[in-house]
Amino acid sequence: MGVEKSETFYDQKFGSELDYQNHYKNSWYYVHWTQIIKYLKKFDKPKILEVGCGTGQLAEYLSDEGYKYYCGFDFSAKAIEIAKNRINLDFFVGNALDKKSFEKDYNFIICTEVLEHIKDDYKVLNNIEVGSNIIFSVPNFDEESHVRWFLSERQIKRRYFRHIEIKDITRIGNIYIVLGIRSNFNPNILQTFFATRENISINSFTIRLKHRIKNFLKIKRI
Repeated sequence: MGVEKSETFYDQKFGSELDYQNHYKNSWYYVHWTQIIKYLKKFDKPKILEVGCGTGQLAEYLSDEGYKYYCGFDFSAKAIEIAKNRINLDFFVGNALDKKSFEKDYNFIICTEVLEHIKDDYKVLNNIEVGSNIIFSVPNFDEESHVRWFLSERQIKRRYFRHIEIKDITRIGNIYIVLGIRSNFNPNILQTFFATRENISINSFTIRLKHRIKNFLKIKRI
């Protein structure tokens, strides 16, 4: 497992790795960004705030697709410098852990390749205005700057069910792209146990328990 990195680490990364300098169509993330565009097309004129905008590649793609109401921030000053030179949009140096960075007029959050890099990812989500639509992405692989990663959609849902009402998850390669709504959820005992927003009855609890026992016994036999 990796560790949380400083601004200096990302300044060096954004400034030295060519993939962050390239046109968005030549980026390794381009195929993932196409899924973000597909999700965005479900909404009418979203007011986008991008958390961790990097060097502005996705912002340029969004602009080319007609999404003009946009603001993005990153805690890497180097990334913001590159972004401003790339395209004339509203970029600023900010920190996802700082509530002040979210003091913008928005109703849609894009947060790709961010939450896995921050220990207190819940604080980031708590800074987002409740009711906002959100698209975020997380990886299923380890790396030096990843403090967590996810091996299944279920793991994503278990971690974020209290903060996000997840509507859809698409996996492309080793990245999960998630569409949801920022909303606080207070689970009951059974929902807490299963880490879910689903309504759970005694009957459904019994079915789940039998299923888990069956799978456990199957694994033991193997």
